[in-house]
Amino acid sequence: MDMESKIQCVVLDSSALLAMFTLGLRVLDQVMSIVESPIVPIVPYPIVNELMKLSASGRPGIMKAARSALDYVINNLSIAGIEASPDDSVVEVSSRYGCIAVTLDVKLMRRLRSLGVRVIYLRASSFRLEADFD
Repeated sequence: MDMESKIQCVVLDSSALLAMFTLGLRVLDQVMSIVESPIVPIVPYPIVNELMKLSASGRPGIMKAARSALDYVINNLSIAGIEASPDDSVVEVSSRYGCIAVTLDVKLMRRLRSLGVRVIYLRASSFRLEADFD
């Protein structure tokens, strides 16, 4: 690893976290490969709250994935304390700290792009994560 590499903060939304357990995507590995630097994955608290709700009620496959994602977040990732809706929290943390946002939500991706936030998203045709920046 190049000593000049800047550590990059990356904000994950619930769709990216759930994809790790519903689609088997190696989200963090792909993100590190894309940004080519060490990353600090951050999950805003409203996303944690959303995962808690999904793990308690919903379709069985989503409930199980949400429980797994929640366990993963609590044990491995940084949680940002913020009060907002889930989408607003991703926008706020990403824009405030200059982080890259990772989402599979097209509506949120467009909103983030319109605010100048760099986004990593799922390319459906290749089933891989891609960046909207160089």
